[in-house]
Amino acid sequence: MTAETIHNTEDIRRISFFDIVNKGLKPGGYFGLVCFALGSMGADMTDWEVYRQRSLKDGLGYTEDKIKAIFKDFEIIEFRRMHQMEQPNPLFGESFLWTALFRKKECSDD
Repeated sequence: MTAETIHNTEDIRRISFFDIVNKGLKPGGYFGLVCFALGSMGADMTDWEVYRQRSLKDGLGYTEDKIKAIFKDFEIIEFRRMHQMEQPNPLFGESFLWTALFRKKECSDD
């Protein structure tokens, strides 16, 4: 299993990253994701605006639909907003973050 954040990754690196995840995981392998939820945290910018402004600001925000579209080739095991956790706590949680667990789909012989 691997886990990653994508809100501070430019589009060209995102493409490479997704390719690495897809090629690196065995069928049935798990992938965890944490990223900013648009509207709560993170900039609402297109990739073109990132290049034009030469900045990701404090990170990009994502909608549920955009994340699901990006990972459309993976099975969604769990997808939700994190629960806020008061610190100190043995667990981490911030309500402005999406958290997701995906599994690489098994290969079919069709």
